[in-house]
Amino acid sequence: MLESDVKIASMRLYADILANAARNGWNYAPESIVSGSKRHFDEMKLQLIATGYEIVPLGPRPHCPSLEKLASD
Repeated sequence: MLESDVKIASMRLYADILANAARNGWNYAPESIVSGSKRHFDEMKLQLIATGYEIVPLGPRPHCPSLEKLASD
């Protein structure tokens, strides 16, 4: 599972949590929202790993000339 996909899912869930909290009259400082978002993402990753998923960071693609040649043929 791509880490970027986990990040998007975490952000959506955290936004729902914040919206529900706001509807119930809770108000958070911006720095609390940022730290809570990071914590939510980290915990979500750990839960996914614990259930058997592998979280793969999105980074530069390795250079492989033989695959590039196959793709251009």
